Amino acid sequence: MEFIISNVSMLIGEELEFVRNKALRIKDGIIREVIDEGAIPKGLLVYDGRGDTVIPGLIDLHIHMMWDGSADPVGTLKAEGYEQMLIRAVANCRHYLEHGITTVRDVGSVNDIALHMAKAIRRGLIQGPEVIASGKTLTMTGGHDSFWARFVDGKDEALKGVREQIFKGARVIKVSATGGAYGRDEGEQVGHAELNIEELQVICEEAHRFGLKVASHAIGKEGIRNSLLAGVDTIEHGHFMDDELSALMRERKSAWIPTLHVYRQLAAIKEIPAYAKKKAREITGIHATAFKTYFNSGIMVGAGSDAGSPGTSHHALKDELYAMHELVPDTKAVLKTVTVNAGEILGMDVGKIEKGYRANLLLLKGNPLERLSNLEKVRQVILNGEIVVNHGVSNVPELETV
Repeated sequence: MEFIISNVSMLIGEELEFVRNKALRIKDGIIREVIDEGAIPKGLLVYDGRGDTVIPGLIDLHIHMMWDGSADPVGTLKAEGYEQMLIRAVANCRHYLEHGITTVRDVGSVNDIALHMAKAIRRGLIQGPEVIASGKTLTMTGGHDSFWARFVDGKDEALKGVREQIFKGARVIKVSATGGAYGRDEGEQVGHAELNIEELQVICEEAHRFGLKVASHAIGKEGIRNSLLAGVDTIEHGHFMDDELSALMRERKSAWIPTLHVYRQLAAIKEIPAYAKKKAREITGIHATAFKTYFNSGIMVGAGSDAGSPGTSHHALKDELYAMHELVPDTKAVLKTVTVNAGEILGMDVGKIEKGYRANLLLLKGNPLERLSNLEKVRQVILNGEIVVNHGVSNVPELETV
């Protein structure tokens, strides 16, 4: 199918350049060209964009679709059981689309549920964003993310673990290089290095051999350093970033997914388990300082919300952008973390309005470069060239005839 979206403004290309009075030509789910209003070809279906702003679909690089975003999602899982987890994950997939999130990277799920969701979406059985999922996290015995972990101890187990996830259909490999704030109330500290550098190297080498990237949960300095030296592609969280580590990130061309909002939630919400609240309160200030210091240091930064985690909704990607913007008030740079940068981090043809990229688009009532909160004003969501969300817009296409 080929059609035109006319009468719109757009954020186009690598720099999200704002252009007015343009039209967008789409064919077979792919962006073909940005054209002037006066140059619309005859004989094509034309949708009236009614003066909206078209931007790339949003990309969340760190989610957990099966969690419920309550104060204690692990508690919910224990109460609900497997079948309810599946149903919740299906509902959350639709929720992402409703909020303009057209691509997600799920980096941890019990029993590989996210792998099943990704497959179901690709087959057209359920509706949702494109899902790049890891399934189980690879971690040491008793390590972080133990509730959905594949425990690996030693290089042989690390090799077997990554091969198992590849066999099951993972499109990214997730590792835990350090402890975390929310996980276990005893025996886990945020600064503890967990998987060692030899285990991480084996995982990275095998994942890369099969064309997969590796995401590393890494909060403390030693775990971040081990991850980077081993060859991971993204550092998740990275609270204790410093000059040495940022230089190593630039050298290794690794990206940073800081996930600011979720740790603020962990530190602030009354019902959060006490052990997690205590740890989060100790590191949120360190996290904020690191972000302000290294956001513009030449590191590729992508946006990830940790959606589903304690106090973190499945549209918290926008909250993550607001948290970034509060610390670094550069609206375009922040918006790139969820579009252009995120697409580059994934190595996919998403995140830009540019010829040859997928037609994953949002129509907004307002320009988010003028006010970031205009991201809340989603009028339509287009996924692979098809309107999948329509919030009360009547723009039946007309045929442009000779």
